[in-house]
Amino acid sequence: MAPSSPQPQQAEPEYVTEEIVLERGGAGLGFSIAGGTDNPHQAGGDSAIYVTKLIPGGAAWADDRLRANDAILKVNDTVVECVPHAVAVEALKQAGNTVRLWVRRRVPSRNSGVIEIELIKGTKGLGFSIAGGIGNQHIPGDNGIYVTKIMDGGAAQADGRLNVGDKLVAVRNTPNGECSLENVTHEEAVAVLKATQDRVILLACKPTQPSLTVTDAPRPPPSPSPPQTFRQESPKPAPVREELPPMRYSESLTPLGMQPLPPARAVSEEDITREARNIALQKSSAGAPGSSGGGLGFNIVGGEEGEGIFVSFILNGGPADLGGDLKRGDQILSVNGQDLTNATHEEAAQALKGAGQTVHIVAQYKPEEYNRFEAKIQELKQQMNQQILLASSNQNLNAAVNAAGTATLLRTSQKRSLYVRALFEYDPSKDDGLPSRGLPFKHGDILHVVNASDDEWWQARRLPSNGDSNEPPGPLGIVPSKRRWDRKQKARDRSVKFQGHIATSNDKQSTLERKKKNFSFSRRFPFMKSKDDRSEDGSDQELSPTMSPGDADGQNMRMEDEVGGNVLSYETVRQVTIQYARPVIILGPLKDRINDDLISEFPDKFGSCVPHTTRQRREYEVDGRDYHFVSSREQMEKDIQNHMFIEAGQYNENLYGTSVASVRQVAEKLKHCILDVSGNAIKRLQVAQLYPIAIFIRPKSVESIMEMNKRTTEEQAKKTYERALKMEQEFGEYFTGKLCAPTFLSTC
Repeated sequence: MAPSSPQPQQAEPEYVTEEIVLERGGAGLGFSIAGGTDNPHQAGGDSAIYVTKLIPGGAAWADDRLRANDAILKVNDTVVECVPHAVAVEALKQAGNTVRLWVRRRVPSRNSGVIEIELIKGTKGLGFSIAGGIGNQHIPGDNGIYVTKIMDGGAAQADGRLNVGDKLVAVRNTPNGECSLENVTHEEAVAVLKATQDRVILLACKPTQPSLTVTDAPRPPPSPSPPQTFRQESPKPAPVREELPPMRYSESLTPLGMQPLPPARAVSEEDITREARNIALQKSSAGAPGSSGGGLGFNIVGGEEGEGIFVSFILNGGPADLGGDLKRGDQILSVNGQDLTNATHEEAAQALKGAGQTVHIVAQYKPEEYNRFEAKIQELKQQMNQQILLASSNQNLNAAVNAAGTATLLRTSQKRSLYVRALFEYDPSKDDGLPSRGLPFKHGDILHVVNASDDEWWQARRLPSNGDSNEPPGPLGIVPSKRRWDRKQKARDRSVKFQGHIATSNDKQSTLERKKKNFSFSRRFPFMKSKDDRSEDGSDQELSPTMSPGDADGQNMRMEDEVGGNVLSYETVRQVTIQYARPVIILGPLKDRINDDLISEFPDKFGSCVPHTTRQRREYEVDGRDYHFVSSREQMEKDIQNHMFIEAGQYNENLYGTSVASVRQVAEKLKHCILDVSGNAIKRLQVAQLYPIAIFIRPKSVESIMEMNKRTTEEQAKKTYERALKMEQEFGEYFTGKLCAPTFLSTC
C-alpha cells in the first residue's frame, strides 16, 4: 500500500429535491426542526431549516418519505430558505391540515450500501466497540461512528453481519423512536446505544472495498459531514431512514487493510467519565406538556445506612433527559452545595424539591455500586413476589408480604375489598418501590380492589370499560394505596399547590361588586350565582360555596382525604343498573360548540331540557317549550332550597334555573340531556341519582387556546387557561373523562 499522503480531494455532495404532502392528523405533523439564519444548525454558516427528528405516530412517520437531515425549502406557498427559525415554525403552524413540503436531501455515496441489522442482547450485551464522532474523528474528515471491534460471545458476533469498519448510520427502535448516529459526538452515540432495549435494530453502512479485477487504487474516505450543533429541543440524535437497497459484502476482503485505526472505545460504562461532574438543570414549568409540573425529570433511590443517593430512572422528555448529562447509575453527591453523600432519601428528596428553578448537581457515575444496590432491590422484589403468589391462594396478602421481611409495609391482617374509579393515571414502570407486578391504569378506569388492607399497596384488577359482566376481568396487579398516592403527591406539590389566576385590583373590585349585588340571595341559597359570574367555559370565576355533606343526604361517594388537601386518587363506586340516558356535561373551552354540534348532528341521541324562570313570558314564547314560567319568586326560591334544582342563578333581578325534573324528563326519553352548567352541578345530579357523564376539555396551553379561536386575545386566552386549570383542580374527581383540546378539535 502506498505511503500516507495528504487527504484525498472530497467529491462535491449531490442533492435531490422532493415534494412531500402530509395530512396533519391527531398527532400533528410529527417532526422537529432546527436551524435558520438566527441559529444555523450545520457548520459553515448553513442557515437552512433541517428536520432533526421524526416522532413515532406522527404524519411524517406514517408517510415514510421525510427523513432526518432533510432541508425544508418551502411550506405550501411560503419559502423558508434563508429565514429565521421562528418564520419556519410559524409557516408550519399556519399550513393547515394539508401541508405540502419541498425538501432538499443529500444523496449518499453510490458506492455505499445501508443494511438493517437486528441484534438480540445477551448476557454480554451488544458486543462491539465503536470509535469516531464530532471532535473524535476515526477517519480524518469524517464524523461518522465506526465499529472497531467485535467481541467474543456478544450479540454482534452471534449475528455475524456487523463487521469491523462498518459505519453505524442509525438505531431504529430507541425509546424515542429512530435516532441518527450521523454528525453526533462519541458520547451521544454511546448514550443512544446504551438506551436500547433487548432488541436493537441498527442501520449500518458497509465500506466500499477495492475491486480485485478493476483497480488497485486505494479508496478515498467517505465524504465528510459537517459537524452538527444540537439544539435544546433535540438533545438526542435525530432519526434517519435511508432508502437504499442492501448491497452484498464480501467477507474475504478485510476492512483492516484500509488505514490504521485509532484506539477503539467499547459501548460500555467506560464511555462515561468516573470523575465527579457539575450538572445544571432547569426545572420544568408547572403545567408544561409532558411534565409533572416543576420537576427535574428523574427518580432517586437509596439513602439507607449511608449507601448514597442514586439516579434510578430518567423521565423521557424531562429536564434531565433533555440535558443529557445525568445518567442512570449516577450518585448524587451534592445539590446546590448541600452535601448528600450520606443523606437519607427524605433529605435528598427535600434538597431537590427546595433547590429553586436552577439546580446545580454534582454527580459521579458509579454503576457498580448502583448495580449492587439494584440487585438487592430486585432480590427483595422477587422474594415478595414469590410470597405473594404463594399466599394469594390463601387470600392473605398481609402474611405473604410480612413473610418477605417487610413488616413496615403492612400492619393489618383484615382483608378489605372495594370498587374504585381511578382519578389519576398510573404507570408501574415509573414506580421504583413496587413489591410485585404493577397494574397500569388510566384516569376513569374502574378497579376492583380485592385487598385494601395494606397502608401502602393494594391488590386490584381492572374491570371492563363497558361494564359487561360476561367479559372476563383483567389480571391482578399491585397499585398504590390511597394513602401512599396522597403522600407522594403532597410531597411533590408541597411548595406550590396550584398556580392559577392572580387577581388584579380590577378583578377584586368587580368581584366585590358582584358579591354586593347578590349578597342576600347567595346567603340563603349557597349554590346560586349570577349569570355575570359564569365564564364561557362553564367555570365560576368567583368560587361559590358548594353543597355540604348534609345536602347529599349522607351519600358522599368520594373517599375523604385522610391527610388534608385536595389530592385526586380514588373514588369509591358501586355498580347500578339505570333505565335512562345519562345527562352529559361538557366543561372547558369549546364546550358551547360541542354542545351545539351534539344536539344538531345527533338529535335522536341528545337533547336539551327546558329551564325555569321567574321573569314574565314574552308574547312569542310558549310555556313549557321556551321556559317553564314560574309565577311566584317565593315558590322558586323554596324549590331551590329543597334541592329541586341542580343549578340556579339570577339575571336582571329574575331567577333562572335547571330543575332535576326537567333533566329527568329528557333522560327518561332515552336521550342524553346536554347541560350547560358548572362543575358544582355534577354532584347535585349524583345526589338526585342522575349520574352524569362529565367530560373535561383540557387546553394544552395558552397558545393552543389562541389557535382554536383566532379572535381570542392573549390576555383572554390566559384567563381561559387559568380557569381551566382551576376547574380541573376543584372538580377533577368528578370528571368521567378528560380530553386534550387540540387533539379533540383535530378529530371532530
